[in-house]
Amino acid sequence: MKRIHLAMVLAAVFCLAGLTANASAGPVGTMEVNLGYMKSSNEMTTDGETLGGGIGLGASYWRSASPSVSWGAEVSYDNLGSIEASYVDTFGETVTEEVNAKALRVTPAMRVNFGSVVGPSFFAQGGAGLYNVSSEYKYSDTSGLAFNTDGSDSKFGFNLGAGVGFPVGPKTRMNVQGQYHSVATEGESLNYLAVRAGIGFSL
Repeated sequence: MKRIHLAMVLAAVFCLAGLTANASAGPVGTMEVNLGYMKSSNEMTTDGETLGGGIGLGASYWRSASPSVSWGAEVSYDNLGSIEASYVDTFGETVTEEVNAKALRVTPAMRVNFGSVVGPSFFAQGGAGLYNVSSEYKYSDTSGLAFNTDGSDSKFGFNLGAGVGFPVGPKTRMNVQGQYHSVATEGESLNYLAVRAGIGFSL
C-alpha cells in the first residue's frame, strides 16, 4: 500500500513539474489549490447506512489549449468520512458496524470555459485516471464476536464537473464547482459527489 501511495505521489510531482517546466518563459497556465466536501451515496453497512462525508484537499494545473479550452492534471485526497451503525440481527444480537473510506487520485482532465476570458465565466470539465481507495471495516456484537478488516486498491475512475470562476486579482481567479466521481471498485462502483472551492494563480 505504501508503494502504491509513493508511486502516485511521484507521478503527480513529475506530471506537475513537467507541465510547469516552461513557466519562466511566460504565462502558460494556471496552478490551482482547492478545498471541498465529499459525500458518497454507496450503502456501506448491512442496514444501508452511507458514509458521513468528509473534507477533500486538492491541487491542479491547467494549460491553455485555446481561449476557451484548457487541459491539465488534478491531484486530490478525498476523505469520504465514516459511519457507525447499530441494529439487531436475526439472532437477537445487537450489532455495531463502523466503516471509513478515503480516495487518493491522480486524474488528467480537460476544462471548457463559457463566457469572458477576463471576467466571470462558467466552465465544464471532465477527467479520468487512477484512484487509490482505502477503507476500514469494524464489526462487533453482543455475543462477543468482533473483527475488523482494511484494504487499499488502485482502480480506474472518472469525474465530471461544472462550476463558475471569477477574477479576484490581476493574476488570480477563484472558482466554485460541483463534481461527480465514479470508481470501478469490486462489485458496486464507488460513487461520490464533491463541492469544491479553489483559487488559481496564473504562471
